[in-house]
Amino acid sequence: MQALQSALGVVAIIAIAFVISENRRAVPWRPVITGLALTFALALLMLKIPQTEIAFGWINRAVEAVAAATRAGTAFVFGYVGGGALPFDPKTPGSDFILAFQALPVVLVMSVLSSLLFYWRILPPIVRGFSWALERTLDVGGAAGLSTAANIFVGQVEAPLFIRPYLEKLSRSEMFIVMTGGMAGIAGTVFVLYATILADAIPNAAGHIAVCSVLGAPAAIVISLLMVPDPDRRPARRRQAERKRHHGRDRARHRRGA
Repeated sequence: MQALQSALGVVAIIAIAFVISENRRAVPWRPVITGLALTFALALLMLKIPQTEIAFGWINRAVEAVAAATRAGTAFVFGYVGGGALPFDPKTPGSDFILAFQALPVVLVMSVLSSLLFYWRILPPIVRGFSWALERTLDVGGAAGLSTAANIFVGQVEAPLFIRPYLEKLSRSEMFIVMTGGMAGIAGTVFVLYATILADAIPNAAGHIAVCSVLGAPAAIVISLLMVPDPDRRPARRRQAERKRHHGRDRARHRRGA
């Protein structure tokens, strides 16, 4: 029954997106169907194959390590307000949890860690790999695919910075993909915060959140193509080649002007 309810929810969301589409005749059905198939395939891969539980276990342990290290630091600085031992017995369970001193510092720690991982050139190859996969399977432009892939690891504010030189050249449809990808993803800076809060209620909460973040990328592109399709849609490789030529011309003009 739960699986049927989920399937009906997917159909309803797609139907609503199609009904309120700007141009229903211009909807590119091949990328839409491919995106749906890719989303379901990734869900089966991540949720039904036993080997993926090992990867989720690593993610969960990494999240727990970050949360424990942050809690130790806040307890050292703020005492029991930051998660240290209470000098009294709490009257109600959970009343000792203070968001500002125990949860929000995790956001700061993850923001620093994500910046370091990008500075150390660890995350960029992974982001480019996701971007390449989205471009080849869903035929989205390299800039839109890169921003959508970056949203898996960073927030909707930081992800567009990866494609800042190309933002003014994006079409209306590609700009909507960038915006939808930012709203559909889970920012890496708050990933550990959600996992920490839900750890007691949901076993392996970090793994489930990671699955949602990855699945959100192709699903966001599907909804974007349904709602704001590009009537002058061309293959992604051709669009990317044209942007490179325009970018080269702009640089040449700038050099001549200098």
